Amino acid sequence: MKVKHNILWLFIILTLIIGCQKKADAGYKTRVLTLLNSIDTLNIKASEKINALDTLNHYLLKHENDSINRNLLFKVINKYYLLDELEKYKTATKEIFELANLKKDTAHTAKSLYYIGNYHYDKSQYDSAFSYYNKAEKLYITLNDSLMLGTSSLLKGSVLLETGNYAESESETVRALRLLSKIGRTDLMYNCYNQIAISLKGLNNNKKSLVYYYLALNQQDILEKEKYPTDKILQNRINCYNNIGRVYEKMRKYTEAIRFYNKGLQTKKLKKEFPRYYSMLLDNLGYSKMKTGNYDGVYEILIASLKVSDSLDIKPILISNKINIGQYFLFKKDTIKALTNIREGFALSRKIKYSELTLQSLKLLMENDIKNKTYYTNEYIRIDDSLQKVERITRNKFARIAYETDLVEEKNQILSKRNTYIIGVASMIMLFFFVFFIIYRLKSKNKELLSIQEQQATNERIYQLMLAQQSETEKARNEERNRIAMELHDGIVNSIFTTRFNLIQLDPNAAEKKQQLVTELEKAENEIRRVSHDLTQNLLFEDKSLPEIITTLVESQKNQNNTKFDVSVDKYIDWSLVSSTNKIHIYRIIQEAIQNINKYSKAERCYIMLLKTADKITIRIWDNGIGFNPEKVKYGIGLKNIKDRTKTLNGELKINSSIDSGTTLEIIF
Repeated sequence: MKVKHNILWLFIILTLIIGCQKKADAGYKTRVLTLLNSIDTLNIKASEKINALDTLNHYLLKHENDSINRNLLFKVINKYYLLDELEKYKTATKEIFELANLKKDTAHTAKSLYYIGNYHYDKSQYDSAFSYYNKAEKLYITLNDSLMLGTSSLLKGSVLLETGNYAESESETVRALRLLSKIGRTDLMYNCYNQIAISLKGLNNNKKSLVYYYLALNQQDILEKEKYPTDKILQNRINCYNNIGRVYEKMRKYTEAIRFYNKGLQTKKLKKEFPRYYSMLLDNLGYSKMKTGNYDGVYEILIASLKVSDSLDIKPILISNKINIGQYFLFKKDTIKALTNIREGFALSRKIKYSELTLQSLKLLMENDIKNKTYYTNEYIRIDDSLQKVERITRNKFARIAYETDLVEEKNQILSKRNTYIIGVASMIMLFFFVFFIIYRLKSKNKELLSIQEQQATNERIYQLMLAQQSETEKARNEERNRIAMELHDGIVNSIFTTRFNLIQLDPNAAEKKQQLVTELEKAENEIRRVSHDLTQNLLFEDKSLPEIITTLVESQKNQNNTKFDVSVDKYIDWSLVSSTNKIHIYRIIQEAIQNINKYSKAERCYIMLLKTADKITIRIWDNGIGFNPEKVKYGIGLKNIKDRTKTLNGELKINSSIDSGTTLEIIF
């Protein structure tokens, strides 16, 4: 009865709102906000809430397209999002995007792009999410909105992290941290610290990862002083304790890992309020205890974790429970129970496509299940190969160092205020050196300007020579086309005309004359074929882009090892900004690398990738061949040419290879 009363009350409010005139009623905003608040507070079904939002959204779309109305529409789509109506959320956001574009409202256009990015992120459509965040970010730059710029960078970093681009994720998140720290968004700073720590862990920089996890942990004290929600602070702390423990696990410092897992488990009402974290901490604690060689109480810990993960159907933790219980029974030399649990973990991980745990369980099975060792070994190799893991060991250190330098400078400024009298004494000395430096700098600048002028003059001469060469090439091409046209006109056309005329006059009984005319037509046919061949040769390489040429080169590769070649060119690279000379260098580098792979690598697979990273282009060539020791191998002509061309591109060459582990060649310019 109460529910029916609530629905009736909601219907009355909707009727009052929609019954008002679009322009005459100035109080419609208040009534819309009242209705939105009512949707949250009334005890009605989710379907009734969605129907109310649909009606309200339809009404607002017919209302005048002004900033007030668009703000109300954003509030409606936020309700869609909270009710997990993602498709309605996306459709309504795109409608706001169109309305904002009509009014050239940059702020609302950027906000709608940002919201659409959130939709694609929740759908795990990371390419689309990154694209929309990037578009929104460009508009926020024009608005000078530091908060949304920082938030956009943070989410871009999250997308990169989800796709395994740890170095790029770290760089993007450090940029977000610098923006958000300047405006004092301590809540979002925690997310930045946590995300940077995860990226560093993925790059195997465990010590630096711990530094940022500790920063994330300490950030909770700041949030506590700022009256941040207590349950959120508790959750963040538990998460930090668990993550720090996992890093220590990775470093094989299991005693330290156990200490932090126990810290997390000491949280009051952990099992009741945060059962997922309770189960996860217990599972990790049991694993670390086993690694220290202390098996006392391990089984009870793992079973306690299993009961919670099973009751809540938390599959990743449940899989880990099964695998860890299996390892416990291996220690107890109960192979049957051990393999039973590990197989259950393997089956479930494969079902939900959790690759990391699938590989972990397969490794244990192929080491301990002697009967099915061949099957599990083949499965391990197949799955590991399908992941196509290319290690990303390069990360942008300079952005993080710049941020840490800013922190040092801020501390120095505080200290300098306390020591103003020292600055007063030192200022005179500094002034003298400053004047001396200015004089020296001006002289250096003059030399630099002269050098630049000379370089510009040289470039101009080179440009003129290139124009002249291009003109000569075009002239030769036109002459060749004119020659072919003349041959067609003077030779073939006249021959066909004469033959046609003779055919008209031909006596039907003149067989010999008929054969002569057929012979003349054959000659004309051969002449046409020759001219067509010449024309084809002249046009063979015209109007092809560099990606097309590279794709053709890669797809045409064949060798005695039957290496499978694949190529991928980033669609975001603007080739119009790359000079013709540099395009030639790029092509020759790839050509030389492929030639070396064909000759020496004995690889089954080779991947050639051209990627856009910030304002740079990365050429990455990977093969799974026999590899070599870069420190011992002598640079032949091929590698020397690649090195020289990289230097010409003002790029950086990196070769990562070892015996039987394949080779990765990377050029960044």
